[in-house]
Amino acid sequence: MALEVWAGRTSESLVGMPLATVLGVDPDELAAALATGNPGGIRLASTTHSYQGTRSSVVIRAVRISGGHTIVAFDPELAAVGERTSALGRRESDRLQLLLSASVAFAKTQSEEELGELLSETARRAFNATACSVHTGEPGNYTLVAGDNMLAKEWPKDSQGKAVPLGGVVTVQTPAEADIVAPGLGLSGVFERAGVSAVIGVPIIEDGVLYGAFACYFDQPRTFDDQAVPLAEALAQLAGQVMVRLRLEARLRRAAMLDEVTGLPNRRLFDENLQQTELAHTDQVAVLFVDLDGFKAINDTLGHAAGDTVLKEVAERLSSVFRQEDMIARYGGDEFIAALQVGGTSDALELADRARAAIAQDFPGIPTELNITASVGIAIADAEVADRSIDHLIRLADQAMYAAKRGGGDQAVVHGIER
Repeated sequence: MALEVWAGRTSESLVGMPLATVLGVDPDELAAALATGNPGGIRLASTTHSYQGTRSSVVIRAVRISGGHTIVAFDPELAAVGERTSALGRRESDRLQLLLSASVAFAKTQSEEELGELLSETARRAFNATACSVHTGEPGNYTLVAGDNMLAKEWPKDSQGKAVPLGGVVTVQTPAEADIVAPGLGLSGVFERAGVSAVIGVPIIEDGVLYGAFACYFDQPRTFDDQAVPLAEALAQLAGQVMVRLRLEARLRRAAMLDEVTGLPNRRLFDENLQQTELAHTDQVAVLFVDLDGFKAINDTLGHAAGDTVLKEVAERLSSVFRQEDMIARYGGDEFIAALQVGGTSDALELADRARAAIAQDFPGIPTELNITASVGIAIADAEVADRSIDHLIRLADQAMYAAKRGGGDQAVVHGIER
């Protein structure tokens, strides 16, 4: 008999026992529920019963019949279904609130790094994960920008550069499943060594462009419900939309900091690039301040269009002289500036002389009597010092450039050193 099993009592002991006692509920609450005669059923307060030592609500249905008798049915299984439905509703509501909050927070981010940190923490909380990592970049070159990749330390070194294809959300519920998702990488062993039981990996795709991915890691077995993939896709979509905005803003900002005539960085971008570049890994840093000799005559004689052509050609020549790791910019007017990583003064002077020689060559369309040369000022400091006081080095190089001008031009002068 189902009632005997559920109540943990014999049929003999149940006979004559008050219903409230059998159900383990308050007698007044039961009486009020029965008085309603609600055929749809009424849920009473939860109670602990003997069946599997569980606790659940009790749903009763009370139906009056002729003669004043009442038929009562209690259905704990129905109650459990109701509780599961209610819990699912609460979970969906929580996830919706999380997405709304994430949408507002993501929209306020000002950089991909900031977005990555926020996405990592939001996804970790959304899935109650042990850790979450966010990877962004350009196609084929994605790097970790936020969070913790629990698999990184155990990833096979000979598999670097190989990635798990993410055309959509990928869920891995056991280490063994990892080998099915990405055959040939030995991921099941990677999972086990890293202490990872499950992973959900999510591509960040917007308008068909892959901007990166995020992954949540679990150190305990995990079964993903039918809401996991939609939630992951929604978070990725929010992040992708913000990523598009951030990259567009970055392109516009960078375009605004490029010199229109030469295409080189302008002074503002040059300063910004210096701030973002670690200089201390080299011996010394040299700042070269380059000023064109005879440029005013070209503008006065041939006009500003010819002058712009000369400036563009000078930029190309300087770019061909300096190395890829060097930074060069048009500083204003006919002035150019470069920050070079050098081994010492002789290296800086050699590069300055090569720049002067390149500029001194004839310019197409410019009469030879309007020859252009360059005065170069150089300031040098140890890398650690330069990293902290690059503005001071620029001022010293500017002073050395004026010394070169006063000396007749077409020469390079190192600040503090007579040449």
